[in-house]
Amino acid sequence: MLETLTIHDSGSGARAEFLPGRGFTCCSATLLAGDRLVELVWCPEGFREPGARASSGGIPILCPYPGRLASTSMPFEGRTFELEPVDPLGRPIHGFTHDRPWRVLEASEAAVTAEFQLSRDAAERLPRWPADFRLTARWSIAGSQLEGRFTLTALGRMPAAIGLHPYLPVPLRAGGDAEACLLDVPARLWQPQQELLPVGPLAASSQRAAFPGRMPLAGRSFDDVFTGLDVRDAAGSGPEVVTAVIDRAAGLAAELAFDRVFSVCVLFTPPHREAVCIEPYTVLPGADAFDPQRGWKLLDEGESLTAMVRFRLVPLPPEA
Repeated sequence: MLETLTIHDSGSGARAEFLPGRGFTCCSATLLAGDRLVELVWCPEGFREPGARASSGGIPILCPYPGRLASTSMPFEGRTFELEPVDPLGRPIHGFTHDRPWRVLEASEAAVTAEFQLSRDAAERLPRWPADFRLTARWSIAGSQLEGRFTLTALGRMPAAIGLHPYLPVPLRAGGDAEACLLDVPARLWQPQQELLPVGPLAASSQRAAFPGRMPLAGRSFDDVFTGLDVRDAAGSGPEVVTAVIDRAAGLAAELAFDRVFSVCVLFTPPHREAVCIEPYTVLPGADAFDPQRGWKLLDEGESLTAMVRFRLVPLPPEA
């Protein structure tokens, strides 16, 4: 069993658990919803065992690329970098940070910060990327909210992206009906795909789903890329994109809000139908080149990419 690190909010009873030994993945987040505590994170049985697949549950942190790349050979400024074939079709997927140990830098009752550096924590992968990098993540909890702040710092010139792969449980109440839940993604554009790689230009999201807005989960399966995300101003948080799993029978919405640096949302429904993944990415996945027009940040040494996410449990009004 992997060692678990816990943070909690003593006032509300909210708590979150992390696996520093495998990707600093959040493997549980029990948040306050009205007068009760509700689990916001889904994990499969045995997820805390050393042999579990790192991206099969929890909230994996994906860097320096989330999702797939088109090839195991990726060019960058006159050099070619050879990446590991990982997905069933032999493509690289989800980067270097989610399946390796991180180092805890600071921990308090309600917050924890950890760090991954490629040359130190996965040195054999260093030749596979244009430069070394350091990724720092800080999680904090308070009542109905779990917040994550991420800073990716280049230690040489490199392409950069960050993503998360959160598994949100459906339904949100034991004994409920997963198929009765709704998905809310404020996306206006959809990336058509063939064999899970992009083909053709972006299309209206309505060609794939009833977005922007709410859509029933019933009978729908996704492994799709959405963008053109609407941003709204939130009190105390500034501009953010807000997505949600809505369980009207439970009277709850599980919200995932994120900074607009996350310009892409991947929606994935695992075959087991016990969770939905709403995945914020800073880049359109499936690249055959590190194209800034698809969201890639080209960082010089010492430059950083920063991002923030907020997971919230929100009681629904009676009419919702």
